[in-house]
Amino acid sequence: MTDDHSPVEIMRFPRAIPLLPIAIASMGLLLAGCQGAVTADLAVDAPADPQISSVKVDVTGLEFQRSDGTTQKVEFTAPEPTDLVRVLESNPLRMFTNEALSQGTYSGVRLLLTDNGSNANVFRTDGTQFPLQLADGDYTPIEFTVEKNKSSSASYALSLDLRKSLSYSSDNQQYTLKPAMRSASSAEAAEIDGTVNVTCPLGTSLATGGAVYLFTGSDVEPNDIGSAVQPYATAAITTASVIGQFTYSYTLRFLPAGDYTIAVTCNGNDDSPDTDDDVNFIGTANVTVTATQVLTQDLTN
Repeated sequence: MTDDHSPVEIMRFPRAIPLLPIAIASMGLLLAGCQGAVTADLAVDAPADPQISSVKVDVTGLEFQRSDGTTQKVEFTAPEPTDLVRVLESNPLRMFTNEALSQGTYSGVRLLLTDNGSNANVFRTDGTQFPLQLADGDYTPIEFTVEKNKSSSASYALSLDLRKSLSYSSDNQQYTLKPAMRSASSAEAAEIDGTVNVTCPLGTSLATGGAVYLFTGSDVEPNDIGSAVQPYATAAITTASVIGQFTYSYTLRFLPAGDYTIAVTCNGNDDSPDTDDDVNFIGTANVTVTATQVLTQDLTN
């Protein structure tokens, strides 16, 4: 991937997984004299296409941006082969624990992936495989300051939204991954979950295209990813069968406290970051979450 022309500092650390206790202890000794340290976990939200079974990439670390435009890379000693779909189905991936950052005011962070495309592929449930082109993502906002002669630390939950990040070109028959992330303080992150009971338009269903979109602010008119009104977060609707009846639910994780508009779509599988797809939304609601809250918000129309 190409990089900005801003001055860059690079720090290399052991690979993301596994983090052995002895390695963590060693890091603590090395960082005893450091002024600023950051801990980062990576979570993943589902892609739009429910037929995608695997998204394989080599993760190399994170790049932090300061308010003066300079950047600092914190990288593993070797690329970490990662199936992003497996991450979304499990606990977040611990990327770094108490890693040192230089003095400055940090305003953004983005995920780093390797340029070598030989290990970058997308697989579908029918076994077909597609090449995956990698592109630099934008910086997701953070707020963290490292001051000279003062100790400071921060811990972030970073969420990679594959619905906003992954696009497919039928002309080239390949996918492109441009990481789109959001961030929240690990100690203050909130969650919204609930059931979904809506009537879908003819030709659509919650099972194949069901998704929940979250927009910053109250009374927002929802729109799809390719439009001027971008969702802050998205989540696929999951299906369960109980005594022959299907139930539908969703979970939006790792959210900052605030006011949001939440909306349901039954054709979210048609959404693509590259185009305005006119996804239809139903069952909107205003929600407010506070720090660390787990809010239950059932959605109906």
